[in-house]
Amino acid sequence: MESIILIGFMGAGKSSVGKALSTELNIQFLDTDHIIERETNLSIPQIFELYGEGHFRKLEADVLKKVISQDQVISTGGGIVELEMNRQFLAQHSHTIFLKTNLQTIFKRLETDQSRPLWNQSYVKRLELFNKRQMYYEEAANIVVQTDYLSIENTVNKILSQLKL
Repeated sequence: MESIILIGFMGAGKSSVGKALSTELNIQFLDTDHIIERETNLSIPQIFELYGEGHFRKLEADVLKKVISQDQVISTGGGIVELEMNRQFLAQHSHTIFLKTNLQTIFKRLETDQSRPLWNQSYVKRLELFNKRQMYYEEAANIVVQTDYLSIENTVNKILSQLKL
C-alpha cells in the first residue's frame, strides 16, 4: 500500500480524520504542518509573519516530497494545492483524498480559531480563497469524500470503502 494523503480546506478535518484512519489501518500518521513547525522551530503564523506565504509554500512542498513513503497517512495543510507542482505530484499519487467540506461548515468549525493566518481576513477574502482552492483540490485528488454530515468514524469508513481496503 502507498501513503494515503488527505487534502482539503482548513477545518475540513484532515488531522482528525487522518489520526483515526491511521489508527484503523495501524500505520503511522504524519501532519505536514507539524513537521514544518518542528523542523523550523516556528509556528505556522510565525513563519507567515517572518518570511511570508511564499516561503511557507516552499517548505510545504519540500516536506511533501520528503514524507511520501509506504504505509502512512499524511495530513497536509489546506494550501498545499497552491503550487501547481504540488497539485501535479498529488494527482500522480493514487491515494490522494479530498475531504470536501462546504463553506458554512468551515465557518462553524473555525469561528473561534485565531491560529490560521489566511483565515483571519475579511469574509470576501475567505470566500475567494475557498472558491479558488476547490478547483485545485478537485484537480489534485483521486478520491473525493464529502464530510459535512459525516462523523469522523463514518468519514474513515467511507475512505476505506473507496480505497477498497
